Amino acid sequence: MSKTLDIVISDLKDRELKGLREYGVTVDRDDYTLLDWLTEAYQETLDNALYLQKAIQAEKKRLCQI
Repeated sequence: MSKTLDIVISDLKDRELKGLREYGVTVDRDDYTLLDWLTEAYQETLDNALYLQKAIQAEKKRLCQI
């Protein structure tokens, strides 16, 4: 396996432990409907878009300063 995959696996495990500590559940829960899961994923995707755009702006600014 690649080092990158090892990092992703470790991050996933850490993320699950964090969720268990904060919310007392893992994704193996029965109280979410499909709509709940889709809404959660959509909201996370929106957050990711913001993070990506911020990183793109920062990299463009950095490249212009070289």
